[in-house]
Amino acid sequence: MKRYDQLEITDSFMFAKVMSDKEICKATLEQILNIKIRDIKYLDYEETIQVAPGAKGVRLDIYVEDDKNTVFNLEMQTTSYAELPKRSRYYQDVIDLNIIEKGDTYDILGVSYVIFICTFDFFKKNRSVYEFENICVDDANIRLNDGTHKIFLNTKGNRDGIGRELQLLLDYFDGREPESKLARDMQKKVFEARGNDQWRREYMSYQMELNQQYKNGRAEGIEQGIEQGMKQGVQQATDNINKLIKVLLSQKKYDELEKMSEDKEYQNELMKKYNIIE
Repeated sequence: MKRYDQLEITDSFMFAKVMSDKEICKATLEQILNIKIRDIKYLDYEETIQVAPGAKGVRLDIYVEDDKNTVFNLEMQTTSYAELPKRSRYYQDVIDLNIIEKGDTYDILGVSYVIFICTFDFFKKNRSVYEFENICVDDANIRLNDGTHKIFLNTKGNRDGIGRELQLLLDYFDGREPESKLARDMQKKVFEARGNDQWRREYMSYQMELNQQYKNGRAEGIEQGIEQGMKQGVQQATDNINKLIKVLLSQKKYDELEKMSEDKEYQNELMKKYNIIE
């Protein structure tokens, strides 16, 4: 992992810290969605949302609500995973379940946006913005109007058809110099964050936690690999013995069959003799 003073806006930890500035977060949402937002409040900021006991929890990078009860989840994605669309679906489901806990009917569910800022073109169509809503397959003019939106931004895409401010914001996320007020504000916040000792300690703890998870996962993987290898070895040995028995029976070599059942070394010699093993 990077050292703390090397973190950029596209690193998830730094992105979350920069977006903890309410004005920057609000302006980012306004530029992405081309809307005006009066105010936002943070929901379960930096906390893992547990939708049910024993269920898989999820940590949302940026999880906010505006004055119209519209919910926004904003995530930075620098690695292309095949399951990214399903991740967006899961995040939206988590948001809905987290909201509906506060009420007994579905009427409480409002408009929600899951927004992934991607430093790659997941859909390979060279667009800067891919927005998805639920529509009728047989008639695209019929919308489900369930209030859910999924947006994938592509920092590498063609900038045609999007506003100038969003163009400059995507350019900044793509590693270019900040040329808009919002991008410059973000860059300033990055520099300030690098000097924040409390956040540095948080990052070090975060680093240690990830390293421990990696070590635990690696140890578990090695253990599983050994166990799997042993199972495969036992199965292979069984298959080899069965092959040898078939050969000896077909040739009516009953003496060899009896001897090899009692002598492991002799068994191996016969397997080599009949080209079952090398």
